[in-house]
Amino acid sequence: MKNIKYILYILCSLFLFSCEDSLEEVNIDPNNPTKVTLNLLLPDLQTQAAFNEGTNPNRVAGIVTQQLIGLDAQQLGYNGYILNSSTMNNYWNTGLYAGALRGADVIINASADRPFYGSVAKIYMANELGKATSMFGDMPYSQAFQGTDNLKPAYDTQESIYNSVQTLLDEAISELAAGSAGYFGGDLIFDGDADSWTKVARGLKARYYLQTSKRNGGDFQNALTNASMSFTSNEEASGFKFGTSETANWALAKFGIERPSTLGVDPSFAESLNDDPRQSLLTSFDGTQWTFFDGAEGDLVWGRSDATVPIISYVELKFIEAEALAQTNGDGSAALKAAIDASMALTGAVDTIDYAVNASADASVENIVTEAYKAYFGFNFHESWSNWRRTGFPALTPSAACGDNGFNPTCSVPQRYLYAESEKQTNSENVNAAIASQGGELLDDVLWVFE
Repeated sequence: MKNIKYILYILCSLFLFSCEDSLEEVNIDPNNPTKVTLNLLLPDLQTQAAFNEGTNPNRVAGIVTQQLIGLDAQQLGYNGYILNSSTMNNYWNTGLYAGALRGADVIINASADRPFYGSVAKIYMANELGKATSMFGDMPYSQAFQGTDNLKPAYDTQESIYNSVQTLLDEAISELAAGSAGYFGGDLIFDGDADSWTKVARGLKARYYLQTSKRNGGDFQNALTNASMSFTSNEEASGFKFGTSETANWALAKFGIERPSTLGVDPSFAESLNDDPRQSLLTSFDGTQWTFFDGAEGDLVWGRSDATVPIISYVELKFIEAEALAQTNGDGSAALKAAIDASMALTGAVDTIDYAVNASADASVENIVTEAYKAYFGFNFHESWSNWRRTGFPALTPSAACGDNGFNPTCSVPQRYLYAESEKQTNSENVNAAIASQGGELLDDVLWVFE
């Protein structure tokens, strides 16, 4: 017995731990950690959220708004609004709930002693929720991240989702006032700069106040106030920069590489840029069709593998300002010119002075939203769709390819997406309750925020 005690004492001394510690505490391999640290979780969240900007819901939004056009495979059907419950399955499951939203929730819950990470995660949570609710309406949120404790979460109303978006952004702004508390790396966009993230939050507040303005006219002023507290240049706004390899590249470029000739630029949109210096930077004509992709390292801005995709751009902020002024009987011409100039700079266009001056002479809501429609091509399709549903601009003619597919009986330009088939199979009671409370979920059913 004495020998055993002596051996244990020697072992404790050699390994420099207290013999009062449990074997579980001692038997930890530092090369195989059981927890992923926040500086590794944040890049994963940022990558997924940025990648989502170019995946199916946003490509389809580009088709719906007649900026893109399907040429083959499923994309050809999207021209005729064949958008069933399986269309957004991958996004809903992998990109959204098991992707960006889950990633944000994990970080928020693990960041008590490193609040910077939780603040940034709240900004991502807010933006992913805001974009998704603008596409689907009611969504699971308050019960969505309970794991096996609740595999069938109830749906929050779209109104409450928008309220949650603003609350999350307010919380992030308040917490970031303390600076980059607890930051120890991993921020791929602003490297822990709390002021820059505060400006992101302000910009997103402006975006979602503009979206809810049909419900509350006072939101135009809220949008103006927050836009004025956000970025003041393209350089400040920055964004997520993708890599050149096929495992690290921008989603639109990846699509161009992996599914060539299945998606192009709508000829009517390309032709609307005939006198626009951005035309040759956004699209090219290959002799048969207009394209957004001319090779992973080509000259088309949003077809490049290594594109830099903003969370919210300075371009959008100035368009928000211009429209909010116009909607409240103000003069948005200066903001409109600044928005167009910023778009030109973002795409690398030159000799733009005459275009911007001429375009900004008409600061009507119609012209502002139509110019935004051009400027948002490639990286902000979802906001062009939101703008059209909110204002009716630009005027879109329903697709002649639309047939009686049961999802869109009026064959009008779609107002929403259908809930994912997987959700209907595993959470049918709550999905059906959400559909009933919204008066249906057909593609031509107008969502609460755009009524």
